[in-house]
Amino acid sequence: MLNKNKFLKFKLIDRIKRLRGIYPTRLDKIRLDANERISEFDNKFLKVLIKKIKSQHFTAYPEIEEIYDLLAKFNRVKRENIMITAGSDIGIRHCFELFAQPKSKVITLSPTFGMYDVYSRIFNINQIKISYDKDLELNYEKLINSIDNRTSLILIANPNSPTGTIIQENHVVKILKKARSNKCFVVIDEAYFGFYKKSSIKYLKNFKNLIILRTFSKAIGMAGIRTGYIISNNQNIKRLYSFRPMYEISSISCLAIKEILKNYHIVKNYIKETQKGKEYLIYQLNLMKLKSFKTYSNFILVNFRNKKLCYKIYNNLRKKGILARNAPNIKACQNHLRFTLGPKKIMQILVKEIKKSI
Repeated sequence: MLNKNKFLKFKLIDRIKRLRGIYPTRLDKIRLDANERISEFDNKFLKVLIKKIKSQHFTAYPEIEEIYDLLAKFNRVKRENIMITAGSDIGIRHCFELFAQPKSKVITLSPTFGMYDVYSRIFNINQIKISYDKDLELNYEKLINSIDNRTSLILIANPNSPTGTIIQENHVVKILKKARSNKCFVVIDEAYFGFYKKSSIKYLKNFKNLIILRTFSKAIGMAGIRTGYIISNNQNIKRLYSFRPMYEISSISCLAIKEILKNYHIVKNYIKETQKGKEYLIYQLNLMKLKSFKTYSNFILVNFRNKKLCYKIYNNLRKKGILARNAPNIKACQNHLRFTLGPKKIMQILVKEIKKSI
């Protein structure tokens, strides 16, 4: 029986296809393909940060408790409501480990963040995907009706990636209520919080089945420190805490968190500059008679009308050291490319190269 179960697990894992990076390095490129911060941090900020690095940050194990206090204050919750993770994708994994019951259902959007699919397969959970239509609209009635007593977990990225769409608050509440009545947990992945101002954190008191994920990778702009965190009620966090590794994140990550939270105006300024860049890009796209989907995140889906032009623009940009992303393979996004948004000066470079291609 043991050997049979072992080979069954191998069979499940072998079905999962994980792609390796296609570039030897992305660090010398204009990175419009992964929704990161795409302009450099100010040298003054970096010099202060680097000056604070000591030998002990490498030789001693991380001291993380202060970070819990800082994040609790930042989010206006108690430290007992937070668990730090090595990126929000590890937070997703912990939610699967705790809340996803064997042979139960997990409900996700489609398309959405790829790790939801990966963990659904690893944990052998029946994944129910709620797809977008040709206008990137969701069938909320279908989503609500999919929740029943066999559902153990619902995962919703809000805003969603790779669509940039949101679920309005009234629908979030309906989902939470239906899930609660079926003793089901709801994960709201707020990776793009900051670019989108609204949060479900205000529902934590009324819904014990709510778990919120945050990350330092998007609006805060520190994808390289691989830090995220979970916010929920005390009991959920206490249980999730049992899955944590010996140390959640590195000492260098802790140092970077302390410095960026102390200088949060840097984040606010980048969000403002990204909004200006977004407005400029959309204006220029309209002049070129190119349509785009409305986005609540730091990326945009642009319709180039046909596959041939998409291919041409994608490759021409790559030759110029500008990395773009293919749009999700769904009907709504045929002939689209996806670009990370950022300050106007970088969007001007993108516009210039698009104009050359068309």
